[in-house]
Amino acid sequence: MPKKISVAVLGAGNMGTAIAQVVAKNGHPVKLWNYEGDPEPLAQIAAAQENKKYLAGIVLSPNIHPEPNLEAAVQATQVVIFCVPSNFMAALIERAAQILPCGVVCVDASKGLDEKSLFLVPDIIAEKIPECLSKSVVSISGPAIARDMAEGKFTAMNVASKDAKSIKIVRKIFESANLKLVPTKDVVGVELAGSFKNVYAIAMGICDGLEYPMNTKAALLVTALKEVSILIKKMGGKSATVYNLAGLGDLAATGLCTISRNRRFGEFLAKGSKRDQAIAQVGQTVEGIGACRVLKMLAEKHHVKMPFADFVYEVVLEEKPASEMLKKLLLSYK
Repeated sequence: MPKKISVAVLGAGNMGTAIAQVVAKNGHPVKLWNYEGDPEPLAQIAAAQENKKYLAGIVLSPNIHPEPNLEAAVQATQVVIFCVPSNFMAALIERAAQILPCGVVCVDASKGLDEKSLFLVPDIIAEKIPECLSKSVVSISGPAIARDMAEGKFTAMNVASKDAKSIKIVRKIFESANLKLVPTKDVVGVELAGSFKNVYAIAMGICDGLEYPMNTKAALLVTALKEVSILIKKMGGKSATVYNLAGLGDLAATGLCTISRNRRFGEFLAKGSKRDQAIAQVGQTVEGIGACRVLKMLAEKHHVKMPFADFVYEVVLEEKPASEMLKKLLLSYK
C-alpha cells in the first residue's frame, strides 16, 4: 500500500475544508484546525462530519480529524497547509513557527500578500519558520472553487516551489484522477496572479450588477491579464505565468462563477449597497478588498500604471459610484 502522509490544514473555512477533504479522500490522515474565535466549524465536523457553516451539504471523510489546539494540530505532521484569509496569515505563521517540527513541508494556500509589509506569504513563512524548513515552502494556486473541489469535480492548479522534493510530496497528497497540480518554479508569478485575481473578480461582479454583457467582461479580462503580467515581471517573476492556471485560469473561475464571494461583492456594490452592506450580504471574508489596497501600493512602488485596478480601488475603498467610474474606464480603453 502507498505510504500515508500525515497532514495538518490550518483554517476550516470553505477552502481549508475542501483541501482537507481532497487530501483525506486520498487516504491521508488530516488534522483540521481553525481560529479559536470561530470554533463552530470544528464542532460541527466532530458532531456530524459536515462543516455546515462554510461547506454545508458535503459529507466529510472520516480521515478528517478536527483539532482545536494548534500545537496538537501540527505535531507529528509531515505537511502543514496554511489556509486562512491573507490578513490573518502573518499572525498565524508567527504562532506556528514556534512549534513546527523539522522536516515538515509548509504549503501556502491563502492567495494573498501581507498588507503591512507587502511581502509574499511564502516569503513570510520562510522568514519566520526554523531555518531547517525554509527551503520546503510551497504555494498552490489556481481555479479552485471550494465546493466543486470538495465534491470531486475535476480541478487543476499550479504548485510552485524552488524545491522539487517538496513539490513531489505536495503532489502526492493532493493528486487523484480529479485533481492535478502543474509544477512551476515561478513562486512570484503564481502568488501575485492568485492574489490579485480577486480584485478583478470584484470588477466582473460590478459589470454583472450593472448588466454589462460578456463582450465587455471579456475585454476587461484581457486588460486585467496585461496589468498583472507587467507587475509580475517588475517584481522578478515570469510574465507568462499570468496565462497559466494561477493566472487566467483562476481569474476566469473567480470572476465568472456566480457563487464567487468577490464577484458577488462587486455585484452588490453595483446594485447600490455600501461596502459594509455588501460584505454583510456576502457573509464571508472578501479578500479582494484588502487586495485592492495592496495592489495599489505595489503598483505605486514599482511605477506600474494599472487603470483597471485603480477603478476597482476607487469603487471599493473610496466608494465612488460604480456606474460612472466604469463608463469612464471604458471610454479610455486601449
